[in-house]
Amino acid sequence: MNILDEKLSIRFMKFKCLDTNRIYRVVETISTFDLKKPHYLDKVKECKDTVKRDDGVRRSFKREQLGERFKNIEGIINKY
Repeated sequence: MNILDEKLSIRFMKFKCLDTNRIYRVVETISTFDLKKPHYLDKVKECKDTVKRDDGVRRSFKREQLGERFKNIEGIINKY
């Protein structure tokens, strides 16, 4: 399963990559949209997502890069 759905939204905030057998968590999403432009031109593709691996390493991806990198995942749902 891909981390992104058809609308480029993130399916799971915490997931296991089946290729590397590591657990990742999306910890931050920042819009890189220029505020001088009209708001209706804002695209989800321009978001920058920060992913934290289970050993503490953080890495930032653009939304499309995130979808290319994490194609084979298993979602983890937290139980509170």
